[in-house]
Formats: sequence, C-alpha cells, structure tokens
Amino acid sequence: MAYDPSDTIAAIGTASHGAARGMVRMSGPQVLDCLDRCFTCDDSEQRLEAVDTASVLPGEFHSELIGAPLRCELFLWPSARSYTRQPVAELHTLGSPPLLEAMLQEVCQCGARVAEPGEFTLRAFLAGRLDLTQAEAVLGVIDARGQRDLDTALSQLAGGLSRPLLELREQLVQILAELEAGLDFAEEDIQFIGQNELSRLLGAARQTVAAALGQMSDRAESSEVPRVALLGAPNVGKSSLFNSLVESSQAVPSTIRSIVSRNAGTTRDYVTAVVDFGGLVCELIDTAGDDLAVASDSIDHLAQAMTDEQRKRADLRLLCIEAANSELVENALAAFKTQDAEDQLVVLTKSDTVARPIITTGSAVACSSQTGEGLDAVRQQIVRLLQQNRGYDGSTVATTAARCAESLRRADEALERSLDLCSRLGVEELIADEVREALYHLGCVVGTVYTEDILDRVFSQFCIGK
Repeated sequence: MAYDPSDTIAAIGTASHGAARGMVRMSGPQVLDCLDRCFTCDDSEQRLEAVDTASVLPGEFHSELIGAPLRCELFLWPSARSYTRQPVAELHTLGSPPLLEAMLQEVCQCGARVAEPGEFTLRAFLAGRLDLTQAEAVLGVIDARGQRDLDTALSQLAGGLSRPLLELREQLVQILAELEAGLDFAEEDIQFIGQNELSRLLGAARQTVAAALGQMSDRAESSEVPRVALLGAPNVGKSSLFNSLVESSQAVPSTIRSIVSRNAGTTRDYVTAVVDFGGLVCELIDTAGDDLAVASDSIDHLAQAMTDEQRKRADLRLLCIEAANSELVENALAAFKTQDAEDQLVVLTKSDTVARPIITTGSAVACSSQTGEGLDAVRQQIVRLLQQNRGYDGSTVATTAARCAESLRRADEALERSLDLCSRLGVEELIADEVREALYHLGCVVGTVYTEDILDRVFSQFCIGK
C-alpha cells in the first residue's frame, strides 16, 4: 500500500453508529484550502490563514449534499505542533451517520481524499511524533477490552516500552563508536574501552533485552480472552447462573442467553458470551450437563463431546453443584484439599433452597441466581483465579508482542555472541559486527529501521479515521 504524505486526507473519526456528536478529521498541506471552500466562521472577519495556534472556531459547514448550512465547530491545529506535524482540522457536529458521510464527501470534493486505515497515526510516526511501539499502542487503546488492556496501552503510548530500548540503542551506539575508534587506531597504543568494561556493558544490554522479551512472551500468551466454562450435571442451575452473570456484568453487547427449563438436558450445544468483570474481560461458556448414560450415536453424545472439548480449552472451570446435594458438596470440597485446583472453582448453586449454613472455602462459593446472593463473590473469585493463573504484567500491547518478539530474540542472540567473543583477544571487529546486528534488530522494534511491509502490517490493523 502506497502512502503519500503530501496528500490531504480526511475520514470520519467517530464511531459508525449514531451519537450526539460526530467528527470528520483532516490532515495535510491543503487543509485550509479545503476548509475555505466549505466552512465559514461565525466571525466574518476571521481568516483561517491567520490562525497560528490551536483554536476552536464556531461556524457553518456548507454542502449541496446537505442543503441548509450545518452548525459545527472547527478544531484547527494549523502548525507542525499537531498530531501529524501537518495542518490538522476536525469538524465537530451532530453524530448522524448520513450527515457525517455527506461532510466527508464534500471535503473530498474540495480537494481531500479518504484516508487509508491508520493513515493519521502513520503520518505521526513518519513525522517522528511517535515511534512504532507507540503507534501500536494507539491501536491498543482503540481495541482495549477492559481497564487492564487500556492501562497497558496507555503505558506503552507514554513510552514505557520504547524508552528503555531507545536508551539501550544509544548505549550500544556508544560502545560501537569506541570499538571502531579502537580499530581505526589499532597501530597506536590507545585503548578506548577495556575488555572488562565491554563485557559489563554488553551484559547489562542483554539483561535489558531479556526483560523486554519476557514482557513480550507474557503478553503474547495472555492476548486471548480467557475462557470460563460452566460445568456440572444436568439441571443444576448452570444456565441460570450463566444468564445472571451476563446480565449483572458489563457484557459486550449481545442477545445471546441460555434457555432455562426445569427439564434436564435443555442445553445441548454450548452458549457463549463475552463479559467484563470490573476491567477483566472473559468469555463465559454454558455447556451441556454431564451425563454418562447417553447412547454413543445420539445427539446427547455429541453434546457431551462438545462439553469435553470446552472443558479442555477453558482457562477456568466452574464446577456447578446444587447446594442441596450435601453428599456431592462434601465430596467436592474434600477433593480441593487434596489436589491442585487453581484452574477450578466449585460453585454451589440454588443456595436459596438450603436452610442450613453453607460452609465454603477459597475455592468454592455459594450463590443463588434467583435472589442474586453470592453472584458478586462468584465474579470476584473468577477475576482472582484468572489473574493468578494467567498473571502477566500487562506491559506490552499484544500486537507489539507479536511483531517484535523475533527481532528481540535476534538482538539477544547477537549480544550473546558478542559476550562470548569478549573472552578472546583480537576480535574487536567481530564484536563490532555483532553490536551492529543487535542495533539493527532493536531498530526494527522501535521503528528507526522499517520497511513498507512492516508499516503495512502495523497500520492496516487500524480502522479508518485513526
């Protein structure tokens, strides 16, 4: 995909559905010319060419596609202090999709073109406003599924990943300069960097790369939404619990609900819903009831096979047992004392039907889908166990982890080879070659070294308008 930063680009910068407010964004050298043809300020004496600082200008947008003048506010960044280091404008008005589409069509008729996915952030990167990891963090903010994902992306956007790597590159450049100076004056009795000091600096550099690699690995392993499967015998209240958890959480918009019936075996297939438990997003899975006495050629047997598959794939299994079944409850609680059950949670359902007190442990909780009692405890335990079992430090956006891991591994290997060479004499030129190799791969991570293929891979994941 070819990008021309000399073009003036435009796109709708707000969500596609209706809202109280919407916005069309523009960037490029012809922004003011486009605006002169379709926007007039309320202050008739105000000339856009005379604006020299970031300003908000109320006015009207004119287009034959709309008919009557449309009230809007122009947010204008006329100088290189903008996000893209080009003149940038945003036209804020009513969030009606047809109106915004008409505005976009009009500014394109006035000299702009529709932006490619991620082209605004690409221009910010090419202009030096962001490095490549920060550009990916913008996508991380957009795609964040919960508070922890958002915090991770914001930390990376603030330079949490690139800052130590850029500092490392500066250190390696200094090491390389001293090595090459020593090679240039090899016939002179001058030592620019001692062997012990070189080993110390290269060892510290490798520790920095290893720490970044650890962040990448943890984030890549945790990038998928964790899966929580509800398991148990037929008619123990799994579907009611599933529905209650979905309805009482910040569920991702969905109409999916499990069918609830007094007849056992209502759930044949499995049902899923993505929910947000206070910043931790996970996928709940309601499975068919465990029933060993089914014919091997029946539809119930297929349901059991699906349940087994979901049990294996789940990050956390909720073993649902009816609280009134005292024998099963006692056996389940006893089992947790003798086995490692960090990926399981016993849920004692229908607790409102039991008069006696229910004694639970850290791996078991009682609840009632009818009264809502205990549902908060179930959610808290789910969050605790998932964070405990999947626990990553959340320091790297998943897309960055996927792109950069190989480059960091190669940088680490180059530094390892350079350290091995430090124990030998007369190999400064070979060490310098390995340091150059490490610098190249670190440059691929932060974007000081890049190709068009890398840029396409990163920015094609963005939506248009960002």
